[in-house]
Amino acid sequence: MIDFLRELVNQSQLYYPELLRGYRTTVILSVLSFTLAMVLGGVVALIRTSESRPLRFLSGIYVEFFRNTPLLMQLVFLFFGLPKLNLPLIGRPDWFLLSPFKAGLVGLTLYTGAYTAEALRSGLLSVDKGQTEAARSLGLNYVQTRIYVVAPQALRISVPLLTSILSALFRNSALVSAIGVTELLQTAENIQERNFQTFPLLTIAGILYLTLTLPLAYASARLERRVARAH
Repeated sequence: MIDFLRELVNQSQLYYPELLRGYRTTVILSVLSFTLAMVLGGVVALIRTSESRPLRFLSGIYVEFFRNTPLLMQLVFLFFGLPKLNLPLIGRPDWFLLSPFKAGLVGLTLYTGAYTAEALRSGLLSVDKGQTEAARSLGLNYVQTRIYVVAPQALRISVPLLTSILSALFRNSALVSAIGVTELLQTAENIQERNFQTFPLLTIAGILYLTLTLPLAYASARLERRVARAH
């Protein structure tokens, strides 16, 4: 055990610049994806709870598709499959050709956006209808009521779920290594291919992932208890 710990320290000292670059890529990719997913999920959640049946149907298709197909398949399609699509009249648009990082960003955003949409939708549905009636009686129209009155309350209710989704996103970000993004896991893989220290390097990568996910898990549990007390 002591020898293994020494090896962990040794590998960390030797390769910390590379590992930190991979760690930084994981953080940047995850934070950007979550930010975009919050915007996308917020719009979809509002549509999912709107009075328009066609819009609810279309937004439901998006949510069900991305929640019920593997993220890895979505990433592979965006990076390898999308550039090969030959559309009528327009052929193969240049914007179909994505770099590994952009494909990973788009894939993680679309996938996570479906989950944030459902989290925010549950928050919207849990807001008392009296809030909407009171806002409408004050002269606010439907859109203003949803954005300025209902949405802020729904966001507060949804925070524990959103924290869990962000934690899952940090873990899911490891899948972008399949399309060539050199994030934390891929960095550890690249190093162990040179020195064959597979177990220590994957252990270091696991510890670094824990530094991202454990604080979020703790925060999520505390937020859930706080929201439960508030109700």
